[in-house]
Amino acid sequence: MRLRHNVLAASALLLLWSPGFAAAAPRLPLFDTHVHYSRGAWEVYSPKRILKKLAAAGVKRALVSSTPDEGTLMLYEADPRRIVPNLRPYRVSGDMSRWAWDGEVFAYVAKRIKRGIYKGIGEFHLFEDRDAASPYIKKLARIAVERNIALQVHSGAGPVNVLFSHTPKLKILWAHAGMSEPPGVVGKLLDRYANLWAGVSFRGGDIAPGGKLDPEWRALFLRHPDRFVYGTDTYITERWESYGELVAEHRAWLGQLPRKIAEGIAHRNAVRLFGAGKDTGLPE
Repeated sequence: MRLRHNVLAASALLLLWSPGFAAAAPRLPLFDTHVHYSRGAWEVYSPKRILKKLAAAGVKRALVSSTPDEGTLMLYEADPRRIVPNLRPYRVSGDMSRWAWDGEVFAYVAKRIKRGIYKGIGEFHLFEDRDAASPYIKKLARIAVERNIALQVHSGAGPVNVLFSHTPKLKILWAHAGMSEPPGVVGKLLDRYANLWAGVSFRGGDIAPGGKLDPEWRALFLRHPDRFVYGTDTYITERWESYGELVAEHRAWLGQLPRKIAEGIAHRNAVRLFGAGKDTGLPE
């Protein structure tokens, strides 16, 4: 009898960890905090087609930044309830490598932010610690604090530390959880900074290699359940073609977490940062 009970328990455990079981549960609404609709994408996909892709994937809200910013505005004008504008500093792709030291770029951002529609500044790249120490980045941090908006930063751990040295009041959304930083490093920064959130875009293979949730990442999600946010990163046009598959990859490992934790990563934590929006169906 005990053997039969153990076999049944093991079978139930395997079922709980399987993607098929996750798919059978009510589908989590998503707040995608890493969306780009840059020139290459809008030349292929109309705003209407992009919005259909988001809706089909269960994405109720999307934090969008683009190169140039006109792409973000096109989506926002098409669906202001679903789209959350994020101001990217890059006017052209070449700005990525030099923007932190370019006064013209800073003037562009300082002028554009006055529109009052943006909920953050980014996603932008800081390749070295010294970039985060630029006088223009210090000014950008002050603008973010004054407007109570977040900076979405693509960098390693070093620049994040430098940014918080400017002001601890800063709110940072750390793109890709540092891209290549291991969960131990991510955890230390989350322990250190109360105003740091980490995105999971591009980390699916690390979080769930072979489709199974990594124990170290699982422990980190349980330790900081309110500090991770969902995202895909449509940084090239081709990723819009496979958008549904990108979403499915994350849904598979989210389904291996306790429902409350998964809901936090899927949408609740992003709602705390950027709001639920009107009539989106997301809980405040």
